Order: sequence, then C-alpha cells, then structure tokens
Amino acid sequence: MIELLAKSMKIIIMGCIMITIVCHILQPNNLKLSGTHAAHAVSANRNNVQLLIDSTAFDPQSGKRIICQENFDNVLALIKEARKWIYLDFFLWNPYQGNIPENHRQLSKELAEALIRKKQDCPEINILILTDPINRIYGKMEPDFFRCLAEAGIGIVFTDLSKMNDSNTIYSFPINMIAACVKKIPWINRLLDKAFLPNIMDMNGKQMSLRQMGRMFFFKANHRKVIIADRADGNWQMIATSFNPADGSSAHSNCGLLVSGDIALAALSTELACVEWSAVNPGNILGDAKHLISSFKKEIAQGYKKNKNTISQTNRECPTIEWLTEGAILIRLLEMLKSASTGDEVRIAIFYLSERNVVQAIKFAAQKGANIRIIMDANRDAFGHTKIGVPNRPVAAELLNTAQKHNLKVSIRWADTHGEQFHHKAVCIVNKDKQKYQFMCGSANWTRRNIADLNLEANLFINNAPEITSRFIEYFDQAWNNSNGLMFTTDYDTVGEKGWTLFWKTIVYRLQEASGACTF
Repeated sequence: MIELLAKSMKIIIMGCIMITIVCHILQPNNLKLSGTHAAHAVSANRNNVQLLIDSTAFDPQSGKRIICQENFDNVLALIKEARKWIYLDFFLWNPYQGNIPENHRQLSKELAEALIRKKQDCPEINILILTDPINRIYGKMEPDFFRCLAEAGIGIVFTDLSKMNDSNTIYSFPINMIAACVKKIPWINRLLDKAFLPNIMDMNGKQMSLRQMGRMFFFKANHRKVIIADRADGNWQMIATSFNPADGSSAHSNCGLLVSGDIALAALSTELACVEWSAVNPGNILGDAKHLISSFKKEIAQGYKKNKNTISQTNRECPTIEWLTEGAILIRLLEMLKSASTGDEVRIAIFYLSERNVVQAIKFAAQKGANIRIIMDANRDAFGHTKIGVPNRPVAAELLNTAQKHNLKVSIRWADTHGEQFHHKAVCIVNKDKQKYQFMCGSANWTRRNIADLNLEANLFINNAPEITSRFIEYFDQAWNNSNGLMFTTDYDTVGEKGWTLFWKTIVYRLQEASGACTF
C-alpha cells in the first residue's frame, strides 16, 4: 500500500512538472511583440530611401581587408542633422573585442562622443537610448561612456529582458524555479552576487558574478538596431540595419535602409512601448529617461498623422515600405518566399539561417521554379572565438542535397571572412517581366529566437522600388563573382560539410534550434 502510494505520488509530481514545463514552453507572449504597420508610401528618390551597405572583401595581393562602410557614417549624419529629437536602439554598443582585438574602428566611443557633442551644441535636443543589458554584462558594469551620456543629459534605458519570453527552454525553467525558491535567502544572494568568475565579455574587465553568468545563458536579447531622428525641415528619418556600434563588429558586412517620412514615427511609437515597460524598474535607467519618454510620446501624438501616407486599395503601384518586428518578420518572409516562382530571382545574404519554416519555404520556392542564390556566413568567427559552423553549414547541405535530388536551382557560396562576420540579414526577390521588386533587411537573423516573438527585432520591407533592388543586386553579384580582383566569397566546397561531421552537426543544430540552448 505504501509502495503504491509512493509510486502514485511520483507520478503526480512528474505529471505536475511536465505540465509546468509544457505550459512554460507554450506560454503566450504577454508583451504582444509582433507588430506591423500599414504600408507607407515613399518616393523612391535618393532623398527618401537609401540602401546602406557595409562591405568587407579580402585583397589577395596585399593580404589586407578592403572595408567600405555606409551604415555608421549615415548614423552619424542623422545625429548631426537632427533638430530636436534623436532616438537610438542598438543591441551591441560596447568596446569588448574578445581574444583577437578588432582594430578597425572604435565605434562605441565614437557614437557616444557624437551624441554628447550634439547635446552640448544643442542643449534643447532630446536624446533617448534603449539598449540591451549585455552592454553592462547583465549587471552594473556598463562602459564609462554610458555614464558620460547620462551626465550630459541623455536618457538611457536598459531593456528589461525578464519581461520577455524565454527561448532557452532547457535552461530557463529549472533556473527560474530555483531562483524563485532561493531569492529570499540572504547568504545565497550574497554568493550569487560575489564577483569571482573570469569576465568572458571583457578579458581586461572586472570579474563577473554567478548571477551575471546565469543571466547570460538565458540567451535573451533586445537585438534591434534602429536610429530615428527629426530634421530641420520637420521631416523624420530612420535607419533600420544589421549594424551594431560595437568595436568588435567594426569590420562586419552589414545592410540597412535609410528612409524618411511617417514610417519613422510609426516605428518610434512601437519602440517607445519597449522603453516604457523596461523603465518600470528604476534599476534599468541612467539619466532622466522618464521625462524624455513623456516628451517623446507627446511629440508623436502631435506629429504623426495617422494614415497620412497609407496606401489606398486603388493605388498599389507606388513604392511602399513596412516596419516589421519579431513574428511579423517571419510572416512577411514566408509570404515572399512562398509567392516566388518561375522567373523570380531570389538573392539571400544571411548571417544565420536555421528557422525550419523558412528552410522549407526556400525549398518550396525552388520547387516552383525560382532561381535561388544564397551567400552565407560560414559561422566560424565570433569576436575572436572559433565556432563549428552551426547552424549554417548543416542547413546549406540540406538545401543543396534537396536541390540536387530534385534538380532545383539553388546555389550557395560562403562569405570569405577573416575574423569579421558576414552580418547581413537581407533578401531580394526580383522578376522584371512581372514588375516584381521586393527587398527586406534589418536586425533579424532567420532563426527561431529572432523571428518567433522571443528576441526584440526590427526590419524594413520595401516593395516596388527597383532602384533599391538594383543596388542590392549590384553588390550581391559583385560579391558572388569576386569582381575587381577582390575576394568576397568562396565556393561551397571550401567549408561545406559532409559525412560524419555533417551528421553530428545536423543533430546539434536541430536540437539547439528547437530548444534555444544556443547563441543563434
């Protein structure tokens, strides 16, 4: 009888645990992160929409990298031109460079100095910053320039990641349960806050605590890269990009869109929602951010004329642009790929590709006759650390194996990186016969964490703008063909996986993608 009761209790306990885990995994996103706005009309001239490309190539004769940057230079230009309002939301904004320093450009300090100089030159300007707590190493260890920004009158809010859904379903559930049990035990909290671990973000920095290290392994992030500002003519501008103002990212290849008009205010309104729920906790704030949030909200209410430039049902031929976040990016991406067919040229430049629905949609587009070319990062370099090629190499092998089996038009080349990353997250679909011109880029990698309402992400999708797609095609084809004697890309076989290594790396990729126990 006792043994039966004990077994019953074990079953009940295990059942409760399993139910809790399932509920945790399937929990709804209370923040309702997915969002998209009605398409806004844009003039396709250079003053209203620009494609910004950071390209990095290798010169085999000199043995040096050839770097051309447009994103950061335009970020600085927006700051310089701003009249009264500047808003920034960048994921990585720090000087940390890993084991192998990247000495190309001190982006983090340069950006901070530009903002402080702008505030000194125009004391009445309102500058508000949202950034990820990785930049303070999930504690109170932010670089000195953040304090200088706050002292200059610039408001800073660190995103409250605790309010976002957990992506690492293996790690987060037991850790959250343990934390709930021990949070009121003083000596355990003192132990968790004691700094004695090596700083894996900054080799020369202060030691980390167990609490900081533990927060790191949740792998949550505000991964957006956005700047929004007004101009002297009263118009608004924004850049949505894959670029991070981090010193370790200074040689990365990137892609962004600079646009003007009400779409910038539409984006700002959704950005401020993230600022507000992050600023509820005073520990996330540096400077007078509360007052600035209120001021920005009032300006939006006065300046954003709802539906002013929204496209009517009868006028769909003009260029349009959409602001997309989180899960809305996945929806748009799948729509683009699933509508691709014979005669469509699909060009993809991507840092991470792992989301299973997207992988299947690429296969589906190829099966319908689309010609698909992909330039991928080989996933071997990460801020001075060497990686094993997951997830891109197993996914590339899967796509090419399917293409070979069914005689599909899918080709893949690897970015020829030398310590930096091929950091694009861009897709372009063109069919001149059908007058089809689609392009999307921004912060979101094509992974479960990035486009399944877990991370904060921001993309722009532009339709019917042949000038934009033409410029991207020019860059893409130059990289594909290694034009002008420069090495942008290498053949698939240079690092393509096969045999046993492909087998075990595929298992690792599929498990990590499903569980979130990874950095991608």
